[in-house]
Amino acid sequence: MSARLQLTAVSHAYALRSVLENIRLSLPAGRTLALVGPSGCGKTTLLHLCAGLLTLQEGQLNNDFQRPSVMFQQPRLLPWKTTLDNIALGLKASGASKIQRQQRARAMAQAVGLDDLSLEQFPHELSGGMQSRAALARALVLSPDLLLMDEPFSALDIGLKSQLHRLLLSHQNEHGLAVLMITHDLMEAVRLADSVLVMAAEPGRIVQTFDISATAGPARCRTELEIHQTTAQLLQDAAVRDSFGLDLSPAADCPLPTQDSHTRPATAASSRARP
Repeated sequence: MSARLQLTAVSHAYALRSVLENIRLSLPAGRTLALVGPSGCGKTTLLHLCAGLLTLQEGQLNNDFQRPSVMFQQPRLLPWKTTLDNIALGLKASGASKIQRQQRARAMAQAVGLDDLSLEQFPHELSGGMQSRAALARALVLSPDLLLMDEPFSALDIGLKSQLHRLLLSHQNEHGLAVLMITHDLMEAVRLADSVLVMAAEPGRIVQTFDISATAGPARCRTELEIHQTTAQLLQDAAVRDSFGLDLSPAADCPLPTQDSHTRPATAASSRARP
């Protein structure tokens, strides 16, 4: 049986404030789930629970993956270490020798487009894009089987973001990596994910689940036209429009398949005629 991350009836609160309620999701090896939703709906709390950075309060969380890795919204590179040492940090913690650490860190740095000069520099000497490359290299150099990502590409320009998207998809295709990612970019979710989970706030809950791979195929094979069309289709759904704060009427009928029986069907919004 392949590894799987499974959440069942997970709820979480800070003091008297409920931030997550009855979260259910399943992420098998080789698949990508993207979480989208308004600020404050508990996406980061959910990711931290999956990463083991918060203690589970209610529900069940089963994680069969053995080598999870986290990529945060900010690069969080240690300022007193060189780029090479930052990338190799997790390898050092795992007990790899210095030679092994440097060899593997250099190889991964090259894969994400970092040259030898940047590896000898400190984080403050790198551009924001180079810091993001280093953070991705640090996450991938551990050969993770589960990657948890909290909006890691949000501050990047479109060119660099596209490069890192391609790198992530290539790495996932080669290594069977499972990915749980948070993003505020709906098109990024469609570009990278097999399924998109839409969350609402107060308390944070999943209100809609779209199976992107059922209509657009595997992420690595999607064309730009398919990505744009699928994004437009998602924007017809009321839950998606609410999530992004949009007051729009749906366009033509072109529903996407949904997965969870407890959520509203995607056809509910798209079946209404344009006013």
